[in-house]
Amino acid sequence: MTPGTSRRGGPSLLVTLLASMLAVVALAVGGMFFFSDLAVRREVARLPPEVQSYLRARAEAERRGEAPPPFPALPQTTAPAPNSTERAGDGTGQAGTNRPRGPGLPAVLSPRSRDFVRGVQRNMVEGGLLAAALGALLSVWLARRIALPLGAVARAATGLAGGNLDARAPVLRGDREVADLARTFNHMATSLQALERERQQAVADIAHELRTPIAVMQARLDALEDGVYPLTTEQIELLSGQTQLLTRLVGDLRTLTLADAGRLGLHRQELDLADLSAQVVRDLRDRAASRGLTLVLHTVPAPVQGDPDRLRQMISNLVENALVHARREVQLTVTRQGEVARLTVDDDGPGIPPDSRQLIFTRFARLDESRSRHTGGSGLGLAIVRALAAAHGGQCDVAESPHGGARFSLTLPAGPGPG
Repeated sequence: MTPGTSRRGGPSLLVTLLASMLAVVALAVGGMFFFSDLAVRREVARLPPEVQSYLRARAEAERRGEAPPPFPALPQTTAPAPNSTERAGDGTGQAGTNRPRGPGLPAVLSPRSRDFVRGVQRNMVEGGLLAAALGALLSVWLARRIALPLGAVARAATGLAGGNLDARAPVLRGDREVADLARTFNHMATSLQALERERQQAVADIAHELRTPIAVMQARLDALEDGVYPLTTEQIELLSGQTQLLTRLVGDLRTLTLADAGRLGLHRQELDLADLSAQVVRDLRDRAASRGLTLVLHTVPAPVQGDPDRLRQMISNLVENALVHARREVQLTVTRQGEVARLTVDDDGPGIPPDSRQLIFTRFARLDESRSRHTGGSGLGLAIVRALAAAHGGQCDVAESPHGGARFSLTLPAGPGPG
């Protein structure tokens, strides 16, 4: 590919502008020379034959380096002007001797000579005006070539700003930069449209998630009010559980919103990922035992720099997700690999299909709707884990576990070791 050409075949805008300006200059200068030469040739052809012969002889003498021939005598058609001769002043105001205006030239220009000079000047002016007109036409064409696609992008941007997310700029054939501008604008508009769809879907999902516990609470309260159920400790516990679900959902949404906006405050300190994992396993061991599951922990020291509450939240979400799907056992492993501390959570459940492994990190994603609702999950746990991992400079991924289920890997930058 030569410099200044587009990968898509269109010339660069810089090359177009440079070539156009050079064309304008060349057209103006060339037009001036062409029309001037044409005018001179036409006027010379109107001169008397003896003058034409003299001019040809003079040009030939100059070419050979010889003295120019004398100008031939011409008949006087008009009286000489009173001041046709110059007086060489001596500083006293007295007249000097007559002196010719130039060697080999007549003392007075004939009317035909004056017409010749005027004709040359007139034709040069006409040629210059014609060259300027052609240059103006070329400039107008160049301006339209640049302005039309930019105007199309501007109109599409106005429509987008007015709320029309379907507005797109036409990608016209031509300069590379202008075409790239239209493509970039269309890509931005497509991204905004996708974000708007996600926002609308998120609002619908949030409304759906909030509606479920609120509907349960409203129905239970109506039943208590009508005397269908007695006001007992059991009914109060049921209402308290729905309230806790709402509280957790609101807290999770707030965490995700702050993380997306880059405003999630982290109180970093030096921690051991192995110690945090042991604390989470201790807190969730009773819950695992109630489901007939075993929690197994394998750790080595893995210092990290992070927020202890947020790190504990990430580990808890991963373990609770594994407890939902495991059949017999959930295994946690903490290792350090160079500059990276890694936590893996394995379960022996049904696993996750490959085409759904990235979907589970989106908000309100559930592969098993009934099971997640039964356990009170909001569908935000894994999305929070990925967002918090990114805030700590790490990442969270999922793959197939050697135990047959899913393996979630949390990778964080390792901190300085002891000592």
